Amino acid sequence: MKWVYPEFLFALLVLVIPILIHLFHFRKYKTIYFSSIAFVKSVEQQQKNPRKIKHLLILISRVLAFTCLVIAFAQPYFPNSDATKKDVQLIGVYIDNSFSMSRIGGQGELLAQAKELAGSIVDKAPRNTQYVLFTNELSGNEKQTLTKVKFTDQVRKVNYSPIYRSREEILSYWNQWVEDAQKEGNIQSKPSLIYVSDFQKDNSTVLTKKFKSISSVSPLILTPQNTGNLYVDTIWFETPIQKLGSAQTLSIRVVNTGKEAVESAVVSVRIGKLKRDLFAELPANGADTLHLNYFNQDAGIAKGKIAINDKQMTQDDSFFFNYEVKKSSSVLIVNGEDAVENVGVVYRLDDFYRIKEVSTNQASQENLEAVDLIVLNGLNQIPSSLSNELAAYYDEQGAILLIPGTNVSPSGWNALLNKLNLPAISGTQTVGLGIQKLNIKDPFFRGVFEGKPENISLPAVAKAYRLLNNSKTLSSSLINYQNGTPFFVKSIGKNNAYLFSTSLKPEFSTFTSNQLFSTLLLHAGNLSQRQNPYYLIIGSDASYPLAMNTSSENPVHLKQGTIDFIPVTFTKNKRPYLSIQGLEAIRILEAGNYSISQDGKVKGTLSTNYNRLESQTQESSPEEIKKSFEQAGIRVNSMQDGSNWNSASLLEIGESYDSWLWFVFFAGIFVLCEMALLIFYKK
Repeated sequence: MKWVYPEFLFALLVLVIPILIHLFHFRKYKTIYFSSIAFVKSVEQQQKNPRKIKHLLILISRVLAFTCLVIAFAQPYFPNSDATKKDVQLIGVYIDNSFSMSRIGGQGELLAQAKELAGSIVDKAPRNTQYVLFTNELSGNEKQTLTKVKFTDQVRKVNYSPIYRSREEILSYWNQWVEDAQKEGNIQSKPSLIYVSDFQKDNSTVLTKKFKSISSVSPLILTPQNTGNLYVDTIWFETPIQKLGSAQTLSIRVVNTGKEAVESAVVSVRIGKLKRDLFAELPANGADTLHLNYFNQDAGIAKGKIAINDKQMTQDDSFFFNYEVKKSSSVLIVNGEDAVENVGVVYRLDDFYRIKEVSTNQASQENLEAVDLIVLNGLNQIPSSLSNELAAYYDEQGAILLIPGTNVSPSGWNALLNKLNLPAISGTQTVGLGIQKLNIKDPFFRGVFEGKPENISLPAVAKAYRLLNNSKTLSSSLINYQNGTPFFVKSIGKNNAYLFSTSLKPEFSTFTSNQLFSTLLLHAGNLSQRQNPYYLIIGSDASYPLAMNTSSENPVHLKQGTIDFIPVTFTKNKRPYLSIQGLEAIRILEAGNYSISQDGKVKGTLSTNYNRLESQTQESSPEEIKKSFEQAGIRVNSMQDGSNWNSASLLEIGESYDSWLWFVFFAGIFVLCEMALLIFYKK
């Protein structure tokens, strides 16, 4: 038998006091004078022995009751069988090192407390015990079995990681480790797992997968003093138009996960030279969206930072972004057999656009990477080579405006429309072509009209192509005919593709002489400015396009302060990209605005942020934790609060700690025996 809390056994020394009292029986006697004491001696002799027996039985009952209570508090347990003891004991320890563990607990930061508790395991473990320590990295280096010295050293090196791991990912990693170790013959039995975490709720709180190689787990719950958190969740712009002198609105979402409302929380905004302070009114477990109106007054890269002051989990208090304010936009007009010059005339009205017109045969020779918008002007035939290049251009966030000719080839056109997720052309129509409805609620028309448009002069259409949706169509109709078919449609998603259903030739419509013609073309041009991602999440699989020479042998560098990181670069559709995915990027990069350089020259800017999955702080209850493990077929040995944790209670993994209940039971029995002796033992 062994003890979880052996220090309680010192309380048995208190038993010496009642035993001494019984042995010496300190009583004060009173002298009474009798003429003859013969009769008194006879009576006393008859009652002396029964009284001694009664006192002795009461003493034994009290001593046994107190002893059972002390043993119950010491929590005895029985170790494994001798056969199991001959094996080297193995303990798996998972330390949650996510950002939520930076909150303050009863004994400091939760991660520091977790490291101290994990390190104390070795104090009372047998010398030949081996350990497996793993964190949110779940890397190959964490699969090693460690000795006492190495385990202590590795625990000391554990630091915060922006990696978010669900409970299912953690258990899958340990389950696979045990399976591999058993196959290799390194272990005979299934070691249990000590799971040290604040147990944030996630999508896998209720586990559906069964983990056959995990016999048991000992959750060690660390609870922060303040469960709330303030953080900047995300940002977005009202319009993607970022041109010099244009008005812009930045929206900022700030979240409060605390149980108390926060009034007038200061949110600092910095965009280039612009500095503003906004005030957020945050309800309990709620959010507030702030809006900042401003003008883009300087061309070039605008670096931004949003910051809020919070006392804990400071990693999500800042949000970084950048965008390019452009002086001009490039438009490539591909003229076909039925092209009209009005298209080029409209774009030349605004000095912001740099126009180049080419024929269908010349289009494939152009460098499409530098083009913001491609206009197919009056094409009847679309060669397959051009169709493939346009599809690749569209996939790289290039914008395309399609204006059909008077006699289009459906096969060539539909092959391209299918790649752009636009409806297919299916013959012509001449009935019900009066333009009736503008879908002004669509984001495309945002900022086009002042107020609700009324009495708009609409073009007359005599002939148009019928557009039909198919399984791959992902489009929105912006303007419809009276017969319900679309006149002007756009694709849905991050990329922009626009399609008119009529030709611009006079026999088809008078569209070119209507003011709506120039309005739609110029606004489509404004929305077609190619912007790099405003930011990337560190460790995500998103990529960032590069505008640099791919033939250079020198690597690309991301630099900010003392950080100099070489990211992974690759080529897609003839365009270079960088990636900040993988453990190396997660270990080195921090949230911030980085310069992209090659050959000693700055080529651009990349903004990075941490994942916000850990920011929504909400802890699982002990009942939820136990239920989730048991549903996965894992037995829960014991569940303890980290502030009241004793390392010895987890060393004999898989043992039963229920023996103390029997001693509580027997203590009650002995108390009842004492009461019965006092009441019923008269003689």
